[in-house]
Amino acid sequence: MTLCWDTSTRPPAEQYAYWRHTLCDAFTPLRPVERGQRDAWRQPGLPGTVTSQHLGALNAAEIATCAQTIHHGRAEVERLEEEVVFVNLMLRGRCIVRQGRSEAFSPAGTFTIVDAAEEFVLDYLDPWASVSFRVPSARLHHRVQQDLRATTFSALTGMSAVLADSMRSAWSASTSVDEAQRAVLGGVFETILDAFAERTPVEAFVVSESRGAALRTSIERYVAQQLRFGDVSPTATAARFAISPRKLHQLYEGAAMSFSQTVMRLRVEHCAAELTASTGMTLTDLAARWGFADLSHLNRAFRTYLGMSPREYRSVAA
Repeated sequence: MTLCWDTSTRPPAEQYAYWRHTLCDAFTPLRPVERGQRDAWRQPGLPGTVTSQHLGALNAAEIATCAQTIHHGRAEVERLEEEVVFVNLMLRGRCIVRQGRSEAFSPAGTFTIVDAAEEFVLDYLDPWASVSFRVPSARLHHRVQQDLRATTFSALTGMSAVLADSMRSAWSASTSVDEAQRAVLGGVFETILDAFAERTPVEAFVVSESRGAALRTSIERYVAQQLRFGDVSPTATAARFAISPRKLHQLYEGAAMSFSQTVMRLRVEHCAAELTASTGMTLTDLAARWGFADLSHLNRAFRTYLGMSPREYRSVAA
């Protein structure tokens, strides 16, 4: 049986209470709060929809709503009727996931896992949508709870892509099959989740010392996209990921390069790619295009990161 909730069916003044009640009905005790201005939802209301479906022993749901921070604190943990784990696949928006000492940045196209037997926070930075599977902890491989929580996994590559595809497929098919078939879909997902968890530590999950690597990867992907036209200063980049500039620099303390060095490396790599693409642009034009102060700056950067001048690089790559 498909269950649906939509806050637009309630007057604006009642939508926050209805949304909070909906989350508890559909999932587990949760406490959503506004990001930013206090009482921001009281007058205009809170847009939000949840569609939920049982897949045998599992529950699946699609959620779409506005930016907010969802808390599962000590009081909510104590109200649990059953220990469960959530696998949350982001379809739209960005989320910072915190549980224990772990923190993960989860943009669209990634998924994370949280264990409801312990406190966690889901900080959604934008209007967002996700597909979430709730799995009883007793049915899980122990690594799901111990090693995989609050870690970002790409939905595009490897075994994590298989798991994400199984979520999408099971959810898409759930409304067009009967109860027995939905139970089969849930069982298939559990099998894939177990296989995902049973892989070797290097392949299956990001170990604790490199949990910041997932966030750094997201930051560097964003910087690469913004190099030509956007502001990639530490302040602007940190704001984009809802962290402080100090936290941004701390993320790079254990990396091979600092944040500033990483940005410069990306500038050099993009410029080098165009050097070999026969664009006909002069070195002066390329320097300006990729954010170098002048031709001397371009030459110094190339020698630092590639060990040769731009002219030498073009000659070698030709």
